[in-house]
Amino acid sequence: MKIYTKTGDAGTTLKYDGTRVPKDDPIIILVSKVDALQGALDMAQTKIKDKALIVIIDAIQDKLWQTAGELSLGTKGRNVKNEITTPDIEFLEKYIDKYDEKKNYFVRFKTESSAYLNEARIRCRELETHLTHLLREKKLRPEIYQYINRLSDLLYVLACHEQEKKKEK
Repeated sequence: MKIYTKTGDAGTTLKYDGTRVPKDDPIIILVSKVDALQGALDMAQTKIKDKALIVIIDAIQDKLWQTAGELSLGTKGRNVKNEITTPDIEFLEKYIDKYDEKKNYFVRFKTESSAYLNEARIRCRELETHLTHLLREKKLRPEIYQYINRLSDLLYVLACHEQEKKKEK
């Protein structure tokens, strides 16, 4: 089977539920924002040496994959069996508390790992901004929005943590 199908050449694509929509459909844009965040996390992982952080990011990646499916499908179900729940939000909060170094100033990210984590944070904030209208219209489970909100906080503290490690050397 070839990777290209030519079915998107007219500017449409398939949602996870099988519906053909324009490629600029708001849900397709949201799923692409999740994809961009995952790509940024992939890049960060290539530069992170701390295995504990890699495990955390792997868990986040699994949840983001499920979230993209839920957004495209419009609900849980099908292969979306591990959706974001309150314990997932608490998981992020636990690591925010663990890695938060109480920065009261602007941090410049100058190591590769910290810069890539910061890039992931920026992409996470952009995703959150695009999810806001769905939350307001009650077309998004609040747990997803809360998770993405906490995730941007976690990515910031992890970026700071990675930057601080450079100072320790």
